[in-house]
Amino acid sequence: MEWEKELKLLEDFPPPTYEEWRKAVEDTLKGADFDKVMHTRTYEGITLQPIYRREDLSKLPFLDSLPGKAPYVRGNNPKKFLSEGWLIAQSHRESDLKALNAQILRELQLGLTAVNIQLKHDDDLRGVSIKSIDDLRAICAAIDLRAAPLFMQLDMDDYFILLLVEQYICERKYAWEELQLGVGFDPISEFARKGYLSFSWDEVWGKIVEGVEIAIKNISGLRCISIDGSVYSAAGASSTQELGIILATAIYYLQNLLDKGWTIEQLSPLFQVKLSLGPNFFMEIAKVRAMRLLWSEMIKAFGGKEKEQKIWIHGKTATFNQSLYDVYVNLLRNATEAFSGVIGGVDSLEVGRFNELTSEEDEFSRRLARNQQIILKEESHFDKVVDPAGGSYYIENLTQELANQAWKYMQELEAEGGILNALQEGKIHTDIEKVANARKEAMRKRKDVYVGINLYANPDENPPTQIQIPRESNPIKMEVLEAGALPQLRVVEEIENLR
Repeated sequence: MEWEKELKLLEDFPPPTYEEWRKAVEDTLKGADFDKVMHTRTYEGITLQPIYRREDLSKLPFLDSLPGKAPYVRGNNPKKFLSEGWLIAQSHRESDLKALNAQILRELQLGLTAVNIQLKHDDDLRGVSIKSIDDLRAICAAIDLRAAPLFMQLDMDDYFILLLVEQYICERKYAWEELQLGVGFDPISEFARKGYLSFSWDEVWGKIVEGVEIAIKNISGLRCISIDGSVYSAAGASSTQELGIILATAIYYLQNLLDKGWTIEQLSPLFQVKLSLGPNFFMEIAKVRAMRLLWSEMIKAFGGKEKEQKIWIHGKTATFNQSLYDVYVNLLRNATEAFSGVIGGVDSLEVGRFNELTSEEDEFSRRLARNQQIILKEESHFDKVVDPAGGSYYIENLTQELANQAWKYMQELEAEGGILNALQEGKIHTDIEKVANARKEAMRKRKDVYVGINLYANPDENPPTQIQIPRESNPIKMEVLEAGALPQLRVVEEIENLR
């Protein structure tokens, strides 16, 4: 039609400059301070701008990087991601091994794509106890670990399980290159979580060395060092702190292992990282992307080539923001956190049950947790787009800013003598406590909204009962953390106790 030919919207509405936009905003603010009103300060020490523009991308060093290429901000393996997506790795802690195997087999038919075993530990006796090769056979009966990779986070007490896994893989005659096994330990995060270790550091390092030898010589698909950042997030750490601590932990392991004669080419494939996924949607997307950027830069600093700079990221929904009251709101929290992990590009994802605080495992809550991932994959098709956040002025900038802040924090920890010294002297405890207190204060003032707790609370709801976690009453303590175990944070607990 004639009028369509004459319609030239861009000529009729020329794009405003940033200066014109800012002046219009300042006029609207009627004298209020622009920076105070329009800028947002995060727990990570980052100041968020009210608007991001193309010009903000000009100084980003990774902007033109491609998926599958260093620094891997846009993903490790785009072809594999588009064909398989991320692994749905819901955790299992059924103590009856026959029932556990049946549960895993059933859930593999219902969308599960990985076997993620939660082991029994001193500080949480709910879980799976593996004492022999027969136990491992019972758990994995009729399960093809080539199609459903095995994950286990080992405490040093569980180290022998690594030897059982090696034996089991040999029995099944799997080709090593067909496997992706995330069966690893992280004595640093275990030390921080429990406040003690059951072995001396000399004994711990003996076990680490043996595990590395097994992985390098016998199981090429084994990631035996699994750095657990969720321990620090559960205490209230910011994304900056979580990433910085992970880097400092990796440096500690790498420096010691390199000194023992291995090369960075041999060591880099042995690592995986567990990241917590919290409630700040865009920050969590940026955190996953920044983790890959930081890891790439760190391995490069150790002399690693491009192919050695990849890192497997296992995402886990947060615990510090879960509520006892109005537990179904936890479904929304978990969904948002899982969504951010997927957009950020996690390799495997673990979504918690909405009622973990109030109920033992049940089929209903497990199904909902599993289906949240299936909806993201099968209905929303987020496994069909590589790096969906790529090109976002906001997220690209946030990725770089977060990486910069995390690198600085890692350098702070190194200046303290490294991660172990920073833990022993209480620096990490003090730093995390400041952020945890800030989170609680923001919750009290409703700067951070927790629906059902500090907003729209139901006064008629019956007080729920929190499950008490069974713990070992008299554990063996060969190494004791002077600063104590990191306290586990639940931001809303203070207000819930007033009801």
